[in-house]
Amino acid sequence: MKKLFSLLFVALMAMSAWADITVTFVPGTTVGNNTSANAYDEMTLDGVTITCTSGAFAANPYRFAGGSHATVSSTVGNIKKVEFTCQGSYGQSYGPNQFYGDGYTSHSGSNVGLWQGDTTYFELSTASQVRCTQIVVTIAEEIVDELVNPVFHPDGGEFTGSLEVTLTCATQNAQIFYWEGTEEEQGEWIHYSGPFYVTETKTFTAVSTKGNEISEYVTVTFTKVQQTVEAPVFNPASSSFQDRIDVALTCATPNAKIYYSLDNELWSEYVDPIPVTDDITIWAKAKVGDVESEVVSATYTKLPDTTVEVSFDAAVDKGNGDKNRHSYTVVKDAVTMYVGDGTVYDDHYRIYGPNDSSAFIFTSAGAPIIKIELSSGTDSRTPSNLSLVEGQTGTYTTGGHEGTWEGVAQEVSFKVNAQVRLYTVIVTLAGEEPSFMRGDVNNDGNVSIADVTTLIDYLLGMDPENFNYDAADCNQDENVSIADVTALIDYLLGLGW
Repeated sequence: MKKLFSLLFVALMAMSAWADITVTFVPGTTVGNNTSANAYDEMTLDGVTITCTSGAFAANPYRFAGGSHATVSSTVGNIKKVEFTCQGSYGQSYGPNQFYGDGYTSHSGSNVGLWQGDTTYFELSTASQVRCTQIVVTIAEEIVDELVNPVFHPDGGEFTGSLEVTLTCATQNAQIFYWEGTEEEQGEWIHYSGPFYVTETKTFTAVSTKGNEISEYVTVTFTKVQQTVEAPVFNPASSSFQDRIDVALTCATPNAKIYYSLDNELWSEYVDPIPVTDDITIWAKAKVGDVESEVVSATYTKLPDTTVEVSFDAAVDKGNGDKNRHSYTVVKDAVTMYVGDGTVYDDHYRIYGPNDSSAFIFTSAGAPIIKIELSSGTDSRTPSNLSLVEGQTGTYTTGGHEGTWEGVAQEVSFKVNAQVRLYTVIVTLAGEEPSFMRGDVNNDGNVSIADVTTLIDYLLGMDPENFNYDAADCNQDENVSIADVTALIDYLLGLGW
């Protein structure tokens, strides 16, 4: 009886088409890759893609850099309208009038810019930066005459907080009805006239109708889950820097707001990367509604202005290398150069590869390494045959017979892609040259088996002559123990520090 009444009710309703659909881009929910508008970015939702030649779609709000070009394209139907809700109003910073292009308009006093047309693709340009808090794209879905099933948007699934639900049907002049419950548990039929909101776990069923026809039943369930918030991620993580570093914060939880503090007490909302020019610890947390993530922190240390250059000369700095092909280690001042497979001639170092033994590694026992300069002179086996191993920080550039690594690290590892012959090797350290050589326990200017003996004597309670406590801390845990003997022996065996 209820179903018959419902069908009669349908026959009396005014006919309306539900062909147009909307796709809404919300910062933090649909995101791209960049947090700063300095490179190409794109994001896609329900068949609609937005790109920008210099955009930041992982930022909140979305950012389109000045002088960039943005496109909106669709694979699910022609675009009829796009509404850009901006952070600023017309004439203000980041306002809608900074966009321009065919079909686009914005008006004084409004923070919304509007593009209208009928195409699968269009382009806009920016006079200066635009920031959008929401982008709504209206699509003219293909209209069909036969009755088809209604479609829920989203099509069920989990949600947190409050969820907006819409229904569409591609059939021209079709009506949509829905109710809470399943096909077998039909509640009151509700004529769909616009979005509705779900705040707890519920099941809905919908049908589309046209004349005396009725579609199949479509049932979906929306399951509310407890909100959890991921902790923010620092980029870069805790590290040392030279002049200035810009620290960006991101959060994997959609719609989360990020807050940061410089004292773990006073908090500010994160908007742009944080410029750091001195030693500092930054605390951060993310929040959705009343739910907060754990508090995380990162520490950034400014390196001293002074630098020290350590130059390796194959004529005198041979370490345990010679003209026989094997692994060798060369230690000079606080820097160790390790070659997994190579030889040392009177005027150059040779590094062979690629093979299972090939390796080329620099380690500093004191101040961090900030630059490594390599030169092959006029030899054809140039530093371009080297690359950084996966996960190695810093940048490595080559040109002609030169190669230069720059960054901040205690250890720098290169991958050997083909033989290299190096006539000049210069390592630059940040800070003062240390007053001791790591592992030089007996203070004789070399690291050898004699230092192992001296270290063991010390641990046995003897009082060895010229014992250097700082150099004896081989594993750098600020304590001298049997673990330092193991570290020293490993080093002498060519395993590095």
